[in-house]
Amino acid sequence: MKKLLIFAFISTLAFLMLNCGDSSKDNNDFSDKDASSDAQKRYGIKSAVVEYIITGSQEGTKTLYFDKWGMRQAEYTRSVLTVSGFSKPINLVNIIDGDYQYMINIDQNSGTKTRNPILKSMDELKGQKGFNEFGEQMLLSIGANKIGKEEFLGKDCDIYEMRNIGTKLWVWKWITLKSETNSRGLEINVTATRINEGSVPKDKFTIPEKITLNEVDLDNIENEMREENK
Repeated sequence: MKKLLIFAFISTLAFLMLNCGDSSKDNNDFSDKDASSDAQKRYGIKSAVVEYIITGSQEGTKTLYFDKWGMRQAEYTRSVLTVSGFSKPINLVNIIDGDYQYMINIDQNSGTKTRNPILKSMDELKGQKGFNEFGEQMLLSIGANKIGKEEFLGKDCDIYEMRNIGTKLWVWKWITLKSETNSRGLEINVTATRINEGSVPKDKFTIPEKITLNEVDLDNIENEMREENK
């Protein structure tokens, strides 16, 4: 269980950091009115649905739903991860809404509830008030460097590279439209196939029925990771 929580922690932070933009310093009220200012934005568009395909060591699909400029979002992933000849199905929902994040395993009807880790990053970078400046600092804080530009899916993307984890990102309005990871024998490519800007059904941000949630302190998991790596 401990290893699963650590894996969830790493996966969660990776997803949040790969999709980053500007936010307020300490306001947890994500109303549509408040989220309209640049100081409340994670992404450069208010709401959208982004569909992805996953190829390589992990194969399947992912759909990202968000509104309130990314302050509320849900990610649905259905895929199969193959490592050393062994395959594991993945059916996950990751919801971020206000102060909390919910990581849910649909097949097991269980999940975890944690404090929204993006708020911690917002606080650490609260001096970065400009939309672009904040997003850039978020990427730099996880070891990403800008290496170029490229048009992808009709969008002008900045390309970032994180050599420490073997990952390249194609970022548009602080939304990752494409990522390529090649590390420790795993090759995973996540590629957007469609972007639909506009309103998102509210039920996409609702926790599915009959899900048992356990509350987890991500700070404790992070401390355990540091201890294990000593």
